[in-house]
This record gives sequence, C-alpha cells and structure tokens, in this order.
Amino acid sequence: MQRAFLLVCLLAGGCAAAPPPPPAVKSAAELPPLGPCPASSWKPEAPPPTASAKTSMVLLAVGEWARYGRQVIVYSSDQPPRTEQPGLKEREAPQRIADYWAAVGHPERSGLDNVAWSAAFISWDIESAGVPREQFCPDQRHTIYVERLVERARQPGAVLIPRRPSERAPQVGDLICASRAGSGTTLDNLNRGAGHCDIVVEVKPGWAAAIGGNVGDSVTRSVFPLDEKGFLSPISGRPVFTVIENRLP
Repeated sequence: MQRAFLLVCLLAGGCAAAPPPPPAVKSAAELPPLGPCPASSWKPEAPPPTASAKTSMVLLAVGEWARYGRQVIVYSSDQPPRTEQPGLKEREAPQRIADYWAAVGHPERSGLDNVAWSAAFISWDIESAGVPREQFCPDQRHTIYVERLVERARQPGAVLIPRRPSERAPQVGDLICASRAGSGTTLDNLNRGAGHCDIVVEVKPGWAAAIGGNVGDSVTRSVFPLDEKGFLSPISGRPVFTVIENRLP
C-alpha cells in the first residue's frame, strides 16, 4: 500500500517531501574542547578611562552608545520591544564597527558585511577596559566566551561569574546574556548556539538598563523589567540564560 501511495505521488508530482527532523541540541560535552585562549597582538586604541576595570567597561559602553546616537529599546514581559529613540545604524558608521572586529581578530570586517557584531562589541569593550585575557577571552560569539567564563569560574580568582537569572539580581557592570534565534543555549547545555549579551550600565527599582552592540543595527541601550526583588522578569523575545556577575575592582 505504501509503495502504491509513493508511486501515485511521484506520478502526480504533488506530494511534498516530509521536512527533516530538527537537529538535536548538543551540549558542550559533545563538542570539541575550546582549548586555551588564543594569543592576540591587538591593542586597545587608548588607555582605560579609569583605574577600575568595571567602571571602565561601563564608561566605554556609554561612550559608544553616545557615538551611535543613544538608541533606546524598552523590553516588556508581555509586549513586543519598542524603540523609544532611534540612533545611527551600522551602515552609517561602519569603520567603528571594524574597530570592534579587530579586537577579535577580524580587521577585514565592518558594518557593511551583514555579519553579527554584537560579541565583537562586548569583546572590544572588556579588552579596552583592561581586563586580562586570563579572565576574559574575547570571541566573535557570545556563547563561546560565556563557556570559557564557566570554565574559568571553576578556578580560583575568577572575576566574571556566570549565574542563573534566578540567582543574581543584575548590578552595574554585570552582563545579561540571552539565547537567540531559537538556539536553546543554557548554562546546562552550553551548546555554543546563537546568543547575545549586554553590559548593565544602570539599575533602578523596577528596571535595569544595559548597552550592547548590533541591537536594532546600532549600539543600543536596552531597558529590561525587574521584579520587586530586583531580579529580571521574563522578557518577551529575549530568553535570558545567565547574568554574569562582575567582581572586577
């Protein structure tokens, strides 16, 4: 019966092939180890703004946000995100994005090539703030540097500690990281899927503001809702999987 049905389908040409099952989400345990942080000859263009690496991270992020016109996007637990103030887009300042790319070993890239640059922005910021590579290994993918931070947190002296969103109320200098594009990345599977991180620059009762790159094609200040205890509320369209505690001085 099945053979006859297939023959009819082939003759009629009207039966669509069944879609293949989605690939299983891998965990880091099934992937090759990352190995040591690669060496780099890249140097920041200027000294850190302050002696405090944490404060420098925040000031650098705010400075880049101002450079790109102070775009603001507000997130909600039950509504789509809304842009309250538009800023410059990546194609209006591509060379600055090339500076971010240089920090992760891709000086040939810019804001004109349609390659996601948000992890390059975070890497540029943290390196420019003076954080040593033994504490943070820059990468063009957020989930790769998060995985390295998880590994580093198992050793003494770690200063950037990935926490579950239910364990850490975000503070200024922390990173808020979410999975993206249905990757399903979590601290449990660390599957190296698509992700995105922002640097927290301000916290007030009920909300936290964080700055990241390639949000709405710009350097953007995102405003996230907090619950009454200061923890992140569930965010529509932004499945946060870790808040990275910043213990830098």
